[in-house]
Amino acid sequence: MKTFPTRPEHQRRGSILIVALIFCAVIGISLVSYYKLASTALKGANRSVLSFSNINIAEIGIEQGMSCFHAISTGVAAATAWDGWTLNTGTNEATRTYGPYTVGPNATGVVKIYVHYYTGSGGTPVIVAKSIITPPDGPVMNKFIEVTLSNRSLWGYGMVGRTSVRMNSNSTADSWISDTDNDPATVGVAYTSGARRDRGSVGTVSTSNGALTMDSNAEIFGTGNTGGGTITASSNVRIRSSTSPASPKIDPNQVHRDFTFTFPPITVPTADYVNAVADNVVGGSSSSPQVLPRSTDHVASDGKYYLSFNSGKYINMDSNQYVRITQPVVLIFAAHANVLTIHTSSNANINVDAGKTLDIYTNGNITLDSNNNLNVGNDSRKLSIYGTNTGPQTFTLSSNVTLYGTIYAPNAAFNIDSNCNLYGAMIANTIQMDSNAGFHYDESLANSGTGSGFRVSKWRELQSLEERNLYASKF
Repeated sequence: MKTFPTRPEHQRRGSILIVALIFCAVIGISLVSYYKLASTALKGANRSVLSFSNINIAEIGIEQGMSCFHAISTGVAAATAWDGWTLNTGTNEATRTYGPYTVGPNATGVVKIYVHYYTGSGGTPVIVAKSIITPPDGPVMNKFIEVTLSNRSLWGYGMVGRTSVRMNSNSTADSWISDTDNDPATVGVAYTSGARRDRGSVGTVSTSNGALTMDSNAEIFGTGNTGGGTITASSNVRIRSSTSPASPKIDPNQVHRDFTFTFPPITVPTADYVNAVADNVVGGSSSSPQVLPRSTDHVASDGKYYLSFNSGKYINMDSNQYVRITQPVVLIFAAHANVLTIHTSSNANINVDAGKTLDIYTNGNITLDSNNNLNVGNDSRKLSIYGTNTGPQTFTLSSNVTLYGTIYAPNAAFNIDSNCNLYGAMIANTIQMDSNAGFHYDESLANSGTGSGFRVSKWRELQSLEERNLYASKF
């Protein structure tokens, strides 16, 4: 038998050692590669987390600017609202830096804010926030957010009560759209049951339980809103949308308890020519109505007729008397606290011609009673009533009154009952609806009128270098 020589023992051990060394080297290289991969992944994860933090810090800057605009909307002077900011009154610009914030291990962040038209006037307000995060390693991280603001419509909600809203005895709230073609120049569309929609929001900012009360078949075809309190409702009332189930009658998706609303102060307008009214206005017949403005009245430079009623003088109409508004008219009752300023009864009517407007500013009371019509013509934007009294005043609609318009009286007690219908929007201190009263919110009002603060009309992250360079000199 042929035999083969074998390697010495020390050679075999050397071969095994070489193989072991090679194996260790492979493991070492793998471990180093894995470590580098894990380290890279960790850095990527950390930067991803910091990127989210960057957005959050930028949002802090936006919120700081928004809080100042909110203060302005409540009547705070701009210089006070923006206290602590660097203000340039010549260019209407404000800047400020907040931070540093600790956003992670060895990572800090700051936010720089630039605001144009910080006074809320002169142009479209813009807030730009630049957040800067310095990580423990790697380049600095930036985020830019630009927010454009616009005035929030005073009529963005249907019915708002500062202290309370009570809906009793088959009273209802719903909505419709009068300006279906989004053209204010065209004739408005009348409310009909077929045009009925579920945007009839009813709310109170009160945080008290029961500030919004409903009973005896009352219905909100929209949302019921409170500032935090619970709604007091009997079992036969409804709060619903067009898609709500039959049960429960109060759809929880239509109830909100975080309602807020800003009640801006009312400024009675002034003009370069104001006509004094020294006699009561009593109206004429439907064929020969009392016309406002009167033939002796003078128009102001803004194209409106301002009529200021002397103390003790008011509009008092009954028995089919009629007043016709033929031009843009502003009625001012400035010395009428605790007394009537407008009283109508027994089929008396005030109507506004197509394309004309009637604005009423009163610190006194208004009572419309018994089959009256005020601005019947489908367009709630033609009539606005402002309750200017800083103390109590009352507005009452009773017995088959129809009113197309808006009412803003943040200190008034508003009562509507007995088959009356208000088409438009209503804001008061307390609101009570009874006996088949109907409120119909005109959704077209949501884009008209200002005075209730600011809203975000555009939000975007500035990502391109070109977009960011627009504000490079501002920070």
